[in-house]
Amino acid sequence: MTNLNYKILLIEEDPVITREVKKLLHLDNYQVYTTAYSGEGIKMCRHYKPDLIICNTNLRDESGYHFLIALRNDLKLKHIPFIFINGKDSKDDIRMGMNLGADDYLTAPFKSKELLLSIKSRLDRFDIFNTRSTHENKHTTIISVPVIPQEINNKLSKTEFKIITMIAEGMSTKEIAGSLNISLKTVENHRHNISKKLNLSGHNSLVRYAIKNIKQEFKILG
Repeated sequence: MTNLNYKILLIEEDPVITREVKKLLHLDNYQVYTTAYSGEGIKMCRHYKPDLIICNTNLRDESGYHFLIALRNDLKLKHIPFIFINGKDSKDDIRMGMNLGADDYLTAPFKSKELLLSIKSRLDRFDIFNTRSTHENKHTTIISVPVIPQEINNKLSKTEFKIITMIAEGMSTKEIAGSLNISLKTVENHRHNISKKLNLSGHNSLVRYAIKNIKQEFKILG
């Protein structure tokens, strides 16, 4: 499928950002629809059936978080790939977005290439689901497989590998500890060691790295 066949809904309150992102997407041959309102965004989803949504966390009528909740609660819309864009890069904001069901979270200022790569990754992933209708095998199974950068495979232990994957999925330290049946302190030690091995510094650097670099792809087993 070419980019000309993809429809993207951009929900953004800032007209300058809307204009710039829309121009970028048009240059890459995407069809783009825009709005600054959550309520109108849901209506446009039902009418245009976009292949992907880009949404700011701040909208004219309510937050982008409220929009995402409404989207994921709608059986006909919940499958649509979703990318948050936001000027905030706090750990809590990123975690909230991912826990609510966002597929990616880009903090401003981000490069045009970052956004385009994120879009392509999400569209490629969900294209796999669209192929299911062409398969006659009723026993087809789809599994999620994390795509890990080579530097992670080379530097991290098995436990550290599991932990950074969980971080990428938006899990908190407490949730990771419970899932692996280890203490909070042990998780914190692992997070520190992971950051050190990957040469990361700053309070939120590991979360941002995990979300941006560890992608989930889907494979069909038939």
